[in-house]
Amino acid sequence: MFHVIVRARKDAKALQYINKRNYGGFLKVSSLGGGRKFNEVEDILEGLKDTPYIPILLFGEKERELANDVSGYFLKTGKPFYSRVLRTKKVRNMRVDELYAHLEEIKARFRLGIEWDGTYKLNPENPLGIEINPDYDIYLAFGDKFGENMRDILGINIGSVSLVLRKLMNQEVYYSGSMKIAEVSKRIGKKTEVLWRIPYTEEISLEDIVKANESYIRAFEEASGSFLKQFEGYDIIVPWSGGKDSTAALILASKVFRDVTAVYVKMEYEMPQTDEYVEKLAKKLKVNVIESFVKMPVDKYGFPTHNNRWCTRMKVEALYNAIKEFDSPVLVIGDRDGESAKRRLKPPAIERKNEVLGTFLEVMPIKFWSGMMVQLYILMNGFDLHPLYYEGFYRLGCTICPSLADWEITLLKKRGEKNLPPH
Repeated sequence: MFHVIVRARKDAKALQYINKRNYGGFLKVSSLGGGRKFNEVEDILEGLKDTPYIPILLFGEKERELANDVSGYFLKTGKPFYSRVLRTKKVRNMRVDELYAHLEEIKARFRLGIEWDGTYKLNPENPLGIEINPDYDIYLAFGDKFGENMRDILGINIGSVSLVLRKLMNQEVYYSGSMKIAEVSKRIGKKTEVLWRIPYTEEISLEDIVKANESYIRAFEEASGSFLKQFEGYDIIVPWSGGKDSTAALILASKVFRDVTAVYVKMEYEMPQTDEYVEKLAKKLKVNVIESFVKMPVDKYGFPTHNNRWCTRMKVEALYNAIKEFDSPVLVIGDRDGESAKRRLKPPAIERKNEVLGTFLEVMPIKFWSGMMVQLYILMNGFDLHPLYYEGFYRLGCTICPSLADWEITLLKKRGEKNLPPH
């Protein structure tokens, strides 16, 4: 979660409007009391520097000197932050939608920006020059099977660890060190296509990446944990698929709350090794897990399609029925901005209502994290990812999911999986 800091109260008022309109009021917005010199705002900064949310500093063109001084102040804290001087004289002079676009781009920088100095470091200043787009994601490609599949199927050597920029329509750019080494289209409904590749790799240590980013991700853990704490007293429920995002949300929630219930809705055509992964990790986390099995009557409804996701309705219904005895459920969801524009445009908490649960909340504490951050967070806490991520999967689901790309179907076929969507 983010803390937007501006110079004047009128600037903060403009940001609060955006906060309520676009983020449900769940960002924090503060002003520096209108001071124009550093010595006039220093006492206020002392009160702001230790708040757990990640600082975003916005200034107008006339406030450039103050912006430099305040940025230097936050730089000394050693915590992640980002500062921007806008083209208008004052922050409040900018059109609301343009100001919102700046916020979205800055938020994306925190999860996409990368520095390379022998290892990959998250850095919103983005020295490596990764293409910043609010709808993009980054993740790490690693694991012997991942590398083997890339070589055998696509003829690409990604080395021990590759940074992957995942763009729109599942188009992926692979990096080794500071170099782009390949671009691959994994568009759903189309054949996997290698757009270009070069024979270049650098040896990169996954352990070094974890260590280099630990303090950065701990800062985001603290911010997301602080966001979650406001829901103390509710029944905390984590819908858990065994995928990386719901796993990270479960780890985080189990650190914040004493009592957490995970709900694993097992679909008939679940991905391989998911049962084993969920059982093993649940024991390590020592969390209560409710399991629910959903039979998928393909013979009755046909294979799920993008226009008829009957399977999703059945899975959601099973989830709601599994937790209907809880008095005040809050669902901690692993949705992230980088997954889709639809998810990015949702606020971090949503009030929902249905016939089974009545009124309840869905909250998304890792909404502003990247796939890379999620991967590192799980590894930092001493857990493994689901085995399929080490083979080349970006996301998990059912083996007959209509959102499976040709690449994922090819990997499942290579494993000997027979239950697959029409292809």
